[in-house]
Amino acid sequence: MTEHRHTVLEGTRIRRTTNPDAGQVEAAVLTLARESSVVLSEYHDDNTYIQVWQRPDGLYQLEHRAGSPLEHFRTITVSADKVHAAFTAWLHEEDDWTGAFTWKTISELF
Repeated sequence: MTEHRHTVLEGTRIRRTTNPDAGQVEAAVLTLARESSVVLSEYHDDNTYIQVWQRPDGLYQLEHRAGSPLEHFRTITVSADKVHAAFTAWLHEEDDWTGAFTWKTISELF
């Protein structure tokens, strides 16, 4: 695991935080309310991020974008713990963090 990147954490019901620690990321994701969202992005690149929205039905819509609209993906999960693990792995730039999900490209939406 590498030193984590320079990031910004923000969301519907949380204050914008630069370089959040693991506890701040955990709290933001695990206390997410329905119809709320959390985004963790590169500090100087709004096109590189991971985000989650808890839908009205309680499912988590998890997305990540790796720079360009052609690299924008979405998955759905029932597990807040899996979302938290994905945010943590993304933050620490772990290579295999996407493997826990089946992703669909949504680049056609942009």
